[in-house]
Amino acid sequence: MKKISKWFAGTTAFATLAGSAVSVAAPLAASAATKIKNPFPVTYKSSKKAIKGGVLKYAEVSDTPFVGQWVSSLSTEAIDADVEAPAAESLFWTDSQFKFKKGGPANISFNDKAKTATITLRKNLKWSNGSEVTAKDVEYEYEIVANPAYGSSRWTDSFDDIVGLQEYHAGKAKTISGITFPDGPTGKVVKIQFKEMKPGFTQSGNGYFLETAEPYDYLKNVDPKKLVSDATTTTKPLTTGPFRVKKIVPGESIAYERNPYYWGAKPKLNGVNVTIVSTAKAIASMKSHQYDVYKGLGNDQFKQAKTVKGYTITGNQALYFSALYFNLGHYDSKKSVNVTDRKTPLQKTDLRKAIGYARNTAQVLKKYNNGLSVPANTTLPPIFKNFWDSSVPGYSAAQNLKKANSLLTKAGYKWNSKKTYRIDPSTGKKLTLTYLARSGAANSEIIAQNYIQQWKKVGITVKLYKGKLTDFNTWVSMMTDPTADQNWDFTDGAWSTSSEPSQTDLFSATAPFNFGHFASKKLTSLLNATNSQKSLQTSYRVKAFKKYQKYVYNTAFVIPTSYSIDWTPSNKRIKNFTSAYGNIGTKSGNWWTTAQLVSKSTLKK
Repeated sequence: MKKISKWFAGTTAFATLAGSAVSVAAPLAASAATKIKNPFPVTYKSSKKAIKGGVLKYAEVSDTPFVGQWVSSLSTEAIDADVEAPAAESLFWTDSQFKFKKGGPANISFNDKAKTATITLRKNLKWSNGSEVTAKDVEYEYEIVANPAYGSSRWTDSFDDIVGLQEYHAGKAKTISGITFPDGPTGKVVKIQFKEMKPGFTQSGNGYFLETAEPYDYLKNVDPKKLVSDATTTTKPLTTGPFRVKKIVPGESIAYERNPYYWGAKPKLNGVNVTIVSTAKAIASMKSHQYDVYKGLGNDQFKQAKTVKGYTITGNQALYFSALYFNLGHYDSKKSVNVTDRKTPLQKTDLRKAIGYARNTAQVLKKYNNGLSVPANTTLPPIFKNFWDSSVPGYSAAQNLKKANSLLTKAGYKWNSKKTYRIDPSTGKKLTLTYLARSGAANSEIIAQNYIQQWKKVGITVKLYKGKLTDFNTWVSMMTDPTADQNWDFTDGAWSTSSEPSQTDLFSATAPFNFGHFASKKLTSLLNATNSQKSLQTSYRVKAFKKYQKYVYNTAFVIPTSYSIDWTPSNKRIKNFTSAYGNIGTKSGNWWTTAQLVSKSTLKK
């Protein structure tokens, strides 16, 4: 039931820190530090008889409103994927290992010799107003991504593999030559011509082609610059899923009703109501049995949540990692490229490494995340067990102040005479950096101040951006808008990643999501190697990914901080609830069509 793509994770990377100073621990082996197991069942099933109809009540736990952007290539936040799930549906179904399989709204097939992909839409696939989903609707999503006028942040050089898409992106062509319609634009078949076949093509979330469509006839008359804020994409969307929007209160709630034009099985529920619930009110709301599902609870809330009667918890290892990003340059929107040109002490690799070693990340996670988050050693989640490199030490397994001090001294940052701070040799003044720390969890301020104290121990003076925490929506705007204020030095970012291990969309020279704007020929070469023709051989790709992960560690242009378990409490009045990946376990393949309730109101025990 999970939508697989790359999104900002809407919660803070860490939960809480309530104590004072934490003792220094010796470094741990990465394989031990990053060991993570799912302690929950993946699926819950009730033996009680289901009632007819009913409305499922879904709580999205967040301290910021949802944006509610329904065009996939214009949306950037994980929270949107959650609240839109009853109505949004990807074109292709996948199995539990994220590989494409037949049976969904559309099927995709590949011809390696011809270097093509053919997408065949279901004949009865329609939008929620009854209009046909067409080949043009599939192609239109590519126009939105590639045409800079729409302002999509999804463009990366991965799309260069589609013939003619780069020319369209650069304004040198009015159409995309590599995307054609064998049965015409109103037909149900799309053919994509590639320059070369890639190893991730059979895997959802590969980044080389899109897995969604947009209603061209419904949106074509909207000014591209205004599409992101237009009612057609925010409050009055057309969708293809089991449910359709009945009413949206922007940022607060969405009421869904059955979609009478859905191609698949008729939903058993009459509707779904989704509501934003603040972090502070979530547990009290659970105790009052106000909602059936609580999505997005923080790990610091687990101990309270697990004791609430009437609920059961399912979970799965998350497609997720969090990391500390260093602001090293800027994104040139005209050339669609990241430039590593910022004048900052952070251009020194040893300083970045020292900042990573000085944080007590492991202690924070161990004490306050109930075993649901562990230190990360690479930017690749361990769920990709064939590609994740357990031998990379990382910086988050344990705090190492001795190593941090050694690196700073080596880099030329000497202590002042009283040994209260270090001096920047380029200016002769106190080494002072700005931390763009996010709000979100109850103790976010305490967490941030804790890290500031740890950095002070090794002589790095750190201040908060504008003297306070930054809310999530403002943070997202700062990360994605090249014109936003760049007077910050490092920040915590968290990702719900795609289900294909390639990290080109996150860290390539052209990736808008490359928040730190680090680019190098070596990094480009390593990323390209993981997606090359040679990587069609799994053994080669494994080696390529391990070389890439070691490079991330050695350069520390970003410092991985945590992996996580995704867990969700659901009320026992739901007949069955699953945290499984892919379209599995049901004949229809979409959980929302099979969801049922066993009582008219939430169960209290």
